[in-house]
Order: sequence, then C-alpha cells, then structure tokens
Amino acid sequence: MTEGRRVVEKAYAYVTRSDGAELLVFEPPDGEGPQVPKGGIEAGEDPADAVVRELREETGLADAQLLDAVATDEWRHPSKPKTYRRHFFHVAVTDAPDEWTHEVTGGGEDDGLRYACHWTRIEEAADALVREQGAHLDDLADAAHEAQNAGKTSSS
Repeated sequence: MTEGRRVVEKAYAYVTRSDGAELLVFEPPDGEGPQVPKGGIEAGEDPADAVVRELREETGLADAQLLDAVATDEWRHPSKPKTYRRHFFHVAVTDAPDEWTHEVTGGGEDDGLRYACHWTRIEEAADALVREQGAHLDDLADAAHEAQNAGKTSSS
C-alpha cells in the first residue's frame, strides 16, 4: 500500500443463473458503465455476509445462494487516495427476471439511486465492466466449466 492511501474492504458478487453462462450486471444512472453488485464491508462483518447484503440492497435479489469465494485482490483507485481490497464471490440465483430496475436501499451513498439490472454473457462482461471488475471472471468461467465436466462424467 502506498503511504497516505486508505485500504477499503469491498465485497463483489459475480451472480450467475441458469447454466452459469450469464452474469448479472447493472447500469448506474451516472452512465459510468456496467458493474457487478458490490459494496463496502461493515466493521466486524464477514465478507461473505456483506456480499449477500449488498446483492439484496443493490438489486433486490434476496433468494441467492453463495457458492464460493473466487478471489481477493487489491485495486488502487486512480483518482482517490484509496486502495480497495476486493473480495469476489460466486453467487447463484434461480429465479430472476431478464431485466429490471431496482432502487438501492441500505442507507449508503447510493441509497435511492435506480439501477437497471440485466444479464450478459460472461465472456462479454469481462472487458465491458468498469474498474477492472471483470478481473476474475476467467476463474469463475473455469470453475463453471469444471463443474459441468464433472457432472457429465458422473452421469455417464
């Protein structure tokens, strides 16, 4: 960490549905570009609990299954004196619309904003996501591919 930079803990959700090939993204009203659900980890909060809470606050999805921790990295904000320690998790949902708009809850700085949520193919999301949020999508895709192959092997 660089002197004078504060480390901020964040939880990021790689949310998939159906066969694991689609990723949930949202478009914030500021037009910055597609993002995955994410947010700050509160003092004393476990990152896995934070990612489920943030998913509910930012998308309204309450029936999600936390599958696995994907990666943890550090990302230096280009214009603020902050470094984000980012905890990425794979989360699955089975019942979600193709697209919807959700008003953010939770009392944070995004409270009341309306996010346009939709699904995109994972391979298309990696380069489109802002702030290098797609940095670990290859890890997620590899794990999904291994799981599919294991299912084919055990069922044959």
